[in-house]
Amino acid sequence: MRRQTRRRLTQNVSRFYLGLGIFFVIGFLFFGTSSFFFAEEAPVNETPINDAIRLSNGEIVTLHAWSYDTEKRTMRVRLSLDEVPGNTNDHLFRYVYKARPDSEKEVALLYERNDQYVLELADVPNDFNQLAIRIYGLDESQSIDTLTPEERENSLLTSLYADRRTIEQANHSSSDETTFARLFIEDELAETERQLEKAQQSVEAQRQQITRLDRDKEELEDELPYLSLDEQVEQENEIFDLGRKRDELTLELEKLEQSVVALEEKHDKLRVRLRELSI
Repeated sequence: MRRQTRRRLTQNVSRFYLGLGIFFVIGFLFFGTSSFFFAEEAPVNETPINDAIRLSNGEIVTLHAWSYDTEKRTMRVRLSLDEVPGNTNDHLFRYVYKARPDSEKEVALLYERNDQYVLELADVPNDFNQLAIRIYGLDESQSIDTLTPEERENSLLTSLYADRRTIEQANHSSSDETTFARLFIEDELAETERQLEKAQQSVEAQRQQITRLDRDKEELEDELPYLSLDEQVEQENEIFDLGRKRDELTLELEKLEQSVVALEEKHDKLRVRLRELSI
């Protein structure tokens, strides 16, 4: 009887470990080969909005907005290019899909004024996934179609990337210059407000630091009568250093206050321009 009981226990234990081993094998096969059954999602690849990008020729490009109209299947891009003095290059825009990087397509220029551009890409499918705007810098005598591959690569200033998963949906019903100008002013106004807030915070922090220095200096001066001659000399040197530091902070504060005034004036002018465009 005991032998039969041991045999059953041994069989049960063997079955348990066998089942456990089969479970781990199946789990390993499933998770180890899951990439064959489930497509891995590509990482988001996009150019940050409102980040200034310095190009190889010294120019600075800033991407302001991407938008996609699902009904018209059009993509619109707003950007600005700050040209360097003496630059005579013309800018040419082309776009490509990630799946077909060698097949460039033309870009329509809807608006160009004061180095600000609105581009439109036509017939963009809803499942475009990812695409890139290529910006070329060409001489007046050059044509993009006649360049060698090496010349084409050397003329490429930068590429701006868009990802379907993060693109803004919009209705591209308006194409008048006033609308585009207003959008750029609104962007500049928002950026000026951010700069103004940051400058005001810096002014307040500088004032607080000067107040702390004044308080520390006053405390040290009040302690002087109770110190020995050697201690007084040492403390007076410390008071002098605090005074010199205060002078430096005061000069910095004046510059910060001037920048605040300049930003406030710029902010007011932008609001006036925005009101004028709305009339």
